[in-house]
Amino acid sequence: MTTIATGTALAVAVTLVLAGCAPLSTADVAMATPTTSTTTSTSAGLVVTGSGWDASGIQGTVPAPGSCHYRTVPGSANVLPDPRCTSGAVDRAVTQDSLSNTVCRRGGYTAAVRPPLSLTAPMKRALMAAYGIPATDATRYELDHLVELSAGGSSDVRNLWPEPNSDAHRSTRNEYVHNDKDELESRMHDALCRGTMSLTAVQTAMAGDWTSLATQAPAPG
Repeated sequence: MTTIATGTALAVAVTLVLAGCAPLSTADVAMATPTTSTTTSTSAGLVVTGSGWDASGIQGTVPAPGSCHYRTVPGSANVLPDPRCTSGAVDRAVTQDSLSNTVCRRGGYTAAVRPPLSLTAPMKRALMAAYGIPATDATRYELDHLVELSAGGSSDVRNLWPEPNSDAHRSTRNEYVHNDKDELESRMHDALCRGTMSLTAVQTAMAGDWTSLATQAPAPG
């Protein structure tokens, strides 16, 4: 793991990002600089942190370029992130008892906790480098929260990964659905707020193997 840093370590960080990928600009490196946060973990290995970001940046350590590798899913075109790089992280403010005041509250929740583009754009490029993806392929990927914000996911680096938008195409594409996981996240949110699935069950399944959950998730009511 290598932290992208500013100051005297900037030249080292830029050199690492250049390995096999288009370079990040000085501004990108600065904006992708992670900050620190006190964390714990759940029994399933999920990092428990806060929202995962603040005005100074996104929290966590960015893996070294080329150090992360997708996992394949037998019989499926969908892929999973590298658990060593993207273990999953959740926001301690979202609990089973706080659902009505957080992810299930009227008026929406995710817009209030989502990092701005000024932070996510350079982080996407940094994580693409970690997964060995050239920056020129950016439009083929989205910066995804492994445990989605609508299920209490954090924006910590350990919950972010470059998700391919080329997948099994089990769901119909539209303005909001760019890949199969997007559709599943909507179904999970409905199940969570209807009380047919617990927060722990959703978070654990999404971080472990969301593709297996796709065939088990209840349809929206």
